[in-house]
Amino acid sequence: MKYQNIFVYAIIAIGLLAIPALLESGSAQTNSTNQTSTQNKTMSNDTQTSQNKTMSNDTQGLMSMDLPGLKDNLENAKQSLANGDTEEALTQITDIENQVLLLKPQPSFTSDIQKIKDSVSKKDLNKALDDLTKVQTDVLKADTEMLKAQIANPKLAQQNQDGGDGDGEDGGDGDGEDGGDGDGEDNT
Repeated sequence: MKYQNIFVYAIIAIGLLAIPALLESGSAQTNSTNQTSTQNKTMSNDTQTSQNKTMSNDTQGLMSMDLPGLKDNLENAKQSLANGDTEEALTQITDIENQVLLLKPQPSFTSDIQKIKDSVSKKDLNKALDDLTKVQTDVLKADTEMLKAQIANPKLAQQNQDGGDGDGEDGGDGDGEDGGDGDGEDNT
């Protein structure tokens, strides 16, 4: 019985000595997991930052804009010029210029839009059409660069999609009323 007691006490002593060591290794594993998680977040933020740094100013500026709408507006202005409707073309080009002037950072083709307006006012439609084509090319290059960045970083694509649907609506039900259940009674 004496040996059994010594054996039990020895097991208890070993167990008590092992508890602090187990706790340290458990907290070390937790800290390691937290550090790895933090490193992964930092790396993804660094990747996104480096992608933004490698993107051209045109692309960075146009990321917050409705690119399909801009492309359509450019094409409509070009068609108006080709048809000789300079007044309509100037209106459309001015609308495009107003959209582009609000962007931060400003795209490099912002000054080209003013050149287009000057060419139209001088009745030099060929130069205006050439400059419009150059602006369209710059927009397409920026769009391509943006798509490449979104393929490389799907989170970037999701952020651009989460920017809003651009419909300008406030989410109403469309019936023009202030709500209610439609029974004509005042439910207050």
